[in-house]
This record gives sequence, structure tokens and C-alpha cells, in this order.
Amino acid sequence: MIITNQTKLFIIFALATIMVYSCHKGKSTPEEPTIVPQPEETLRQQYSKSVTQWPAAAWYDNIKVRELAALPENPSKDKAELIALGKALFFDPRTGNGMRTCASCHNPDTYWIDQKTTADGIALHHRNTPSMENVWYLEGKLFHDGRAKTYREQIAEAINSPIEMGGNTATLPAKLQAIPGYFRLYEAAYATQTMTIEGLLDAIAAYSRSISSGETAFDRFIKGDYQALNDAELEGLHLFRTKGKCINCHNGAFFTDLDFHNLGYAVTSKGALDNGRFEATGQETDKGKFRTPGLRNVAHTAPYLHNGSIANLRELINLLSQGMPQKPGQQINGTLSPHIQNIRLSSREQENILAFLESLSSVPNKTERPILP
Repeated sequence: MIITNQTKLFIIFALATIMVYSCHKGKSTPEEPTIVPQPEETLRQQYSKSVTQWPAAAWYDNIKVRELAALPENPSKDKAELIALGKALFFDPRTGNGMRTCASCHNPDTYWIDQKTTADGIALHHRNTPSMENVWYLEGKLFHDGRAKTYREQIAEAINSPIEMGGNTATLPAKLQAIPGYFRLYEAAYATQTMTIEGLLDAIAAYSRSISSGETAFDRFIKGDYQALNDAELEGLHLFRTKGKCINCHNGAFFTDLDFHNLGYAVTSKGALDNGRFEATGQETDKGKFRTPGLRNVAHTAPYLHNGSIANLRELINLLSQGMPQKPGQQINGTLSPHIQNIRLSSREQENILAFLESLSSVPNKTERPILP
């Protein structure tokens, strides 16, 4: 058989093709890496980390972002003798007109409130008694409307008020200096025998600043004990920061932005409108605004709001979830805060937020009442 040049070329080409194919077949082709989907983290896993790694909170626009935090150490460094003098004055009716004391409204046995709708001093007050716990962080924004800038100012107003203690700060030093026991307490505190109203007010302030709340289940959780909150409480924490948007006003270690907001419930127990922050600033935009309360031990400080108009925490959560609809007898004074929105929390979600708020409770510190001079 005669093989032409053309046939030779065809055979050579065919052999070359077979060799190339065989070589490629013998080599291992790198495979694409297999991506194994990771299981989605549970809520507990998402929160069992540093706060900076928690799921993003639902912040409103123009909010100063400040995450929740554990209870800090009380920074007050007042000397024991000054606190002892202030404690005696706090529990002594002679600081006022002899009928009521600071402790009459700020009862240490009930988380430093009186558990009444409005403060019951010499006459009925139109505002609810706030707790004394952790007041050291409130300086500059004392009272519900923030009108007192210093402890001296706030305490003097309470003593002189005809509906609170009915006393007289102008004559108080002379009255107490005539009592030997107070003379000795004052000298121990100030190393002087000349009693002044400034010294007496500063002593009450020193005692007030020494009052702190205790560690809570939330504090233990945020410090790394990730079983300190049960499932309902943990779900409530997540809702508090996200769908509930509570964190926008209730943030930081004390669960308050220390700012003033209008929640719409301005009518006092006497049927009059309370102007709130307006009374301190005179600015129309401040009408009906009140300072955001802290939430530590909030489960134990009913009734709620500045006028004590909400009987229990479950009711308050429900109203906030609906955008604070007006109950009979209540009305908006000024402009309602834009943070008040109908967020439509389900009953289960509300119960979980309630559970989380209850986790902010601490065992009250036992307060021994002083033996008065």
C-alpha cells in the first residue's frame, strides 16, 4: 500500500492528538473548593460576646449612640463623717418642720420611693417620687424637669417647700447647733464648730450620693456569665435594642439618656396640665417634657411616669408599644416626642421585654436608720 505524504501528515496529527488527550487525562484537575454553609447563630450565641459584637441596635436618626453597660462603681469619695452627718439629717424630721423627713418619701425599704401615685409630703404633691438610687449621676438634671442644677439647690427646695418638708434653711443651722449631738457630728465632718446651711446641705448631698443599686442578672450577663439571663430575658434584651427601640432613650449603664422627652401624659392628679421642662427653661419647645428615668430596679418602683398615672410596668410597656394612646383624663401638652411610635409589639414580645426589665433588679441594701441626736 502506498502511503502518500498527505496520509502521513494525517496519521501524525492523529497520534499527537491522542497523546495530548492522554496527558491531560492523566493529570489531576484542581477542584473548586466546597463551601460548607455555617449554621446560623442562635440568639444566645449572638449575645455571648463582647457588647461591641452584639447585633446592631435600631437607632433613630440623630441619636447619640451609647450601648448598654454594666453598673459602674460609685465614684463618690466623701468621708465617712460627712456621710454620717448627712444620714442623720436625711432621717430627722427636725430637718424640716418636724413632721416629715427626706425618708418619708424616699424610703430605703421600698427602693427609695414611697410607692404612692404622687409624693405625700405635708400636702399632696403633683409629681411621683423618683428613686434615690444612683443619684450621683444626675447632678445638673435633678427633679423630673431638671430645674435643679446642684444638690444644694435640690435639697434646699425640698426642705423649704410648703408641700414637702415645710422647713426653713435660713434658721436650720441655729436650730441644729443647739443640739449637742449635731454639734459633735458637724465638728467631726468639717473640723469646725461653726455650722452653716451650705455645710448641712452638702452633708445631705454626700449621703444621697452614697446610695447605689446592686448588681443585677444583666450585669452578670454583660460581664461574661452568659447563662445569667434566661431565654425570655435574653429575647427581651434583643427586642429592647431592636424592634422595641427602647435603647434610643434608655441606654448606658443606667438605662437613660438623661435627656427630656414628651410622652404625652401631662395631666396631674389634680386635673391641671404639667408644663414639665418648660418650668425650668421657659422654652415653648420644652412644654410637657420630662427627664428619661433610669431603669435599674424599675420593676420595684411603680407607679410610673412623672405623675404616677400608670399603675404597673406591663401596662406601660403596652402603651409604649401602641405609641402612648391617651388614657381617659390624659392629654398631650406641647409636642409629642418623635420617638413615640406604634411599633406593634405582640403580647409575647411585650412579656419578654418585661422579663428583661425584671432582670435589672438587685437585692436592696439593708439601711440601718441612724440613732438621732
